[in-house]
Parts: sequence; C-alpha cells; structure tokens
Amino acid sequence: MKKAKYVLASVMLLSVLSGCKDASAKLKDSGTPLFSVGSKTVTKGDVYSVMNSMDGASGAVSSATKYISSKEIEVTDEMKQNAQSTLESYLAYYGDSFTAYLEQNDMTQDEYVADYLIPSLQASELVKKYITDNFAALVERYKPVKATILTFTASEDADAALSELKDGSKSAAEAASGHNSSSNGQSQLYTTETSLDSLVRTVLTSSKPEDGWVKTPNADGSEFSLIHVDNADTESFRDEIITALAGITNVSSDSSTYWFKKYGFHIYDKTLYDAISADYPDYLVQDIKEAAETETAEK
Repeated sequence: MKKAKYVLASVMLLSVLSGCKDASAKLKDSGTPLFSVGSKTVTKGDVYSVMNSMDGASGAVSSATKYISSKEIEVTDEMKQNAQSTLESYLAYYGDSFTAYLEQNDMTQDEYVADYLIPSLQASELVKKYITDNFAALVERYKPVKATILTFTASEDADAALSELKDGSKSAAEAASGHNSSSNGQSQLYTTETSLDSLVRTVLTSSKPEDGWVKTPNADGSEFSLIHVDNADTESFRDEIITALAGITNVSSDSSTYWFKKYGFHIYDKTLYDAISADYPDYLVQDIKEAAETETAEK
C-alpha cells in the first residue's frame, strides 16, 4: 500500500509541473503490472485511477501541505517528544492492530513518526505562523481586545452594579453576583468574531481603557451590559491573540490560501482540479492569480 501511494504521489507531482491546463496526467509506464489475481493483472495505471478517484484531492493537498510545512516550520524537540508520546499511546491503546496497520503499509514505527506524526504537528503550526507574519493586518481586521462584560436583565441592577464599580467598593465578580447577573466578572479576549449583541460590540470596539465602565442596552433592549476595556495593547497579549485567531475559521482558510499561493501551488490535471475545487476550494490559488491577471488585462 505504501508503494502504491508513491505511484499516486509521483503522478500528482507530474500533474502539478505539467504545462497544459485541463490536461489529464498519465503514467508513462501505466501498463506495468503490479500483481495478478487469477487471470486478472493489476497495473500501475489501474492503481493510479482508483487512488486518484478515492484519495486524489486529499492526497495532493496533504502532500503539498507537508512540503510547505517542512520549509516553514522547524521541527522542535517538543514536537519529537509529542510525536513519540502519540506513537506510544497508539501502541498501548490499539496494540497488535496498530502494529498490523504499520506492517500492511510497509512502515516502521520510526517511519510513521517521521512521515506522519511530525509533519502533522508541523502543519498545525502553519496557521500560527501565518498570523505571526501578518499580525498587524489581522489585528486591524479582527480588533482583539481584553475586556470585562457584565450582563443584567434589569436596568436598575446594572445601575447599582455600575455605582459600586465606579467607587471601587466591589470587584466585577462581586458587583455581578450581588445584582442578579450570571456573568463571572472575568476579563476575556474578544474579537469581531466573538458572539456578542451588535450594540454591545459597537460600544466595545469604540471604547478605550481610560473610558472606565460604560453602560449600554442590548440592541433589542432586553438586557443591559456594563463594559470595561481592560487592555487594548495587543503586543502585551500577542500569544493569546495568535491562539484566539487560529481558532477562527476564516483565518484558517486564509492561512491555507496564503501558504499555497506563496509556494505557487497549481493543478493541471482536470480530474484532480475538479476534486480539489469541490472539497478544498481555498487551496486553488491559481484561480485567484488567473482572475487577477484577467482583471488587469481588461483595464
């Protein structure tokens, strides 16, 4: 199975480097027999056709991601330790079935760690490196801030809590619990993607730490919120921001596009192109480039 995957990978590489759009990649030695069952002989071309239809898109994206990760993300001692721990947990949990899996795929334990576990850990760091490389632009877009928000159902409760917060007699947690609020009073990192009432979000993004506590009704008037911006200096909680942004779907998608564009990922095989277009559209950066070139030519 491992050798069969190499057949597919070699053709994918050929299709990426070929010169004709909408062509179909083919093996020069597609007729070479791999094995026979009775009177039926299975060739390299047979294996490629089956694997391309079943695993072509994910295989191409996975192979490209592995290549990009190897160039962008350094393998650390922590990664090696985590990969080894994962291997040991698999061996302990799955036992002989995992060992049989490795044997069926013609892999040793060391090869599994080096070829699968470590590259997976490297790939998981790509989105964080994307955020690091584009930190200022992403901060401007997602406006991260650390703030405390207390929510009340009655305006009178919000006013009483606000009075205590302004004179310093109560902490945020005490003011909330003392006036019928279920808010915990803890500072939290918020971005434009955090689920918030629209009016609360507007007040939050327009407030500064020096503004102190600000009261606002929710957009529909059903609740009242007290808002305090605790920290707007994004450099002082940079790591927290990177972690938070990495969990946003749009950031993850933009990261994929960013890296595949940087490394000039291009698919020429029509079958593979259609499969990736259906399942991994963010990776088809050639469409972005071609659209931009068309727009420029039309001007």
